[in-house]
Amino acid sequence: MLKKMLVLLSVLLMAAGTAVAVPESQKGEKGVSHAVHHHEGHSGANEEGKDPLQFGPLKLGFDAMVRGESTNNFNFTDFTFTPENNDNRLLIRVRPSLTFTPTGYLIAKVEGQWYAFYNDTNFDKVRLYQGYLEGGLPNKKATLKAGRQELVYGSTFMLGADTFFDGLSFDAVKLTLKPMESLSTDFFAGKYTKDNSGGITGELYGIYGNYTLSEDLEIDLYGLFETGGEGLTHEGKDERTYSVGARLTSKLGKLLAIEVEPVYQFGRHIEDSFHHDISAFGGHVDLTIDPALGRYPSKGFLSYAFGSGDSDSAEGKFSEFHNPNNDTPLIGDMSVIGDLSGVTAVDAGGNEVHASGLHVFTAGGGVDVTDKFNISLDGHYFRAVKTPAGISKDVGFETNLILTYKLTEQVCLFASANRYFTGKFFKDATGSGKDINYGYLQVQATF
Repeated sequence: MLKKMLVLLSVLLMAAGTAVAVPESQKGEKGVSHAVHHHEGHSGANEEGKDPLQFGPLKLGFDAMVRGESTNNFNFTDFTFTPENNDNRLLIRVRPSLTFTPTGYLIAKVEGQWYAFYNDTNFDKVRLYQGYLEGGLPNKKATLKAGRQELVYGSTFMLGADTFFDGLSFDAVKLTLKPMESLSTDFFAGKYTKDNSGGITGELYGIYGNYTLSEDLEIDLYGLFETGGEGLTHEGKDERTYSVGARLTSKLGKLLAIEVEPVYQFGRHIEDSFHHDISAFGGHVDLTIDPALGRYPSKGFLSYAFGSGDSDSAEGKFSEFHNPNNDTPLIGDMSVIGDLSGVTAVDAGGNEVHASGLHVFTAGGGVDVTDKFNISLDGHYFRAVKTPAGISKDVGFETNLILTYKLTEQVCLFASANRYFTGKFFKDATGSGKDINYGYLQVQATF
């Protein structure tokens, strides 16, 4: 395993050394995507400042992630608390792509994916991650995108691309209407691609609208309908779920920004042949602080997230909130907590003990020590909404220390040391109160 990791790291670092640097005038702020815009001109690839992988209307792309990770009192097979167990693995994700843009309003893209991990349960698979055709009117007021694609919206609280693992793509059709510059609405319908979504199956239909009131204020309104199937990052067992939400983002002066996103869920949950009406609530409130500490750019943040829980009573209603897919940093970096529906522990007899619904309190921040090196630290406290009788609601506290070094504009190195201080819930449920340690080294290259 170590030999495989060293070879892959060497290949990525050599690729970084030969990459053409982006001129200072084209660099954005830290954290801003540097993806090539589809509607830019396509002149010679050798001109200064041009993408060396751009050949007229053809754009070659390459995205690779290699991560070596280690944990104790936990396992990577089903991401559960496993006292006295140590686990190590090498995870690899490589995505080569080809984008063809003959005009400013027609795009065709094919993107493959090799996703593999190596430990006691090796996995290795190559498949099509994205493959779509996108066309629009010359005035850009309407665009239709059909084929295998990602569906990513807002802060990814309800729908993201699961960027830390194998991603998330759909065989879908999406229509975008933009009657004015400040208003955009997407209508989409698609099926989860099981091989690109942690095993999730089912269908997803939705509408997502964004309205920019001013430079400092935006409002999103959306509705999702999901047939949902169970998967690695998804707990939607035999559900037909409607989610209706709103998202407001606003700047409060020059130093503060706030995001508020409430969501209501309803529909039908089937358990042991019994039908239960769904009535669940979830959401989050985030406050971001930019203190501008002299020559060291920094950010701080505070957040509260909530997902309602269910006590499995015979009331005929199901009130546990479920994220359609988890790609949100609100629940930490370790995957001990999968989403806001709660967490399950297994006792010595093999019986599952479920803490349903979560309150999540988050605080943290990061600082750019140099223009290439960033240090961030955050903490997340988890408390269950409902637990079985005699079981504590104290789920635990997670800390994440992450070091990021930008080797080039295309290649970043990450090192992380994390610890999960288990709450009394795990002690009551399993008889063990051991903490969980998790660390990783990762290389991310995007061309």
